[in-house]
Amino acid sequence: MVVTTLKGIIVFDEAGIRQASVGLEDIRVNQELFGSFMSAIQAYAQRSIGSEMRGLTYDNVRLMMARAGENYVVTLHSVDDPDADWNHRATVRVVEGDGFRLNNQYLEILTELLTEEKLSVDEAELLAQMKRNNTA
Repeated sequence: MVVTTLKGIIVFDEAGIRQASVGLEDIRVNQELFGSFMSAIQAYAQRSIGSEMRGLTYDNVRLMMARAGENYVVTLHSVDDPDADWNHRATVRVVEGDGFRLNNQYLEILTELLTEEKLSVDEAELLAQMKRNNTA
């Protein structure tokens, strides 16, 4: 059976300090070390080739990474997930949007929104805003 859903999201700052994460329980990732590791890889890529790393594949997990304001967003997907690019772009866009409260609870809501049904990025942002207003 192929799982084609967003497996996890981790957000960390330029120093590699985790700001929020969700869905990494089954992946067995030390979240504190992961952010530092990814930050170091990013710094190396910028110095050696002049651009940021955007992704990497390890075994059956595809890791996608992008800057969102002051932070980096990493999304983890199955390697054969046809929605990986869309889910990654939508996650980055929502996280970098104004008013997004960055914590584990909101990443959980975002993950649910992105994996329950097909939504446009604008619809995902609107639903995330509505859920934030209901839980505030």
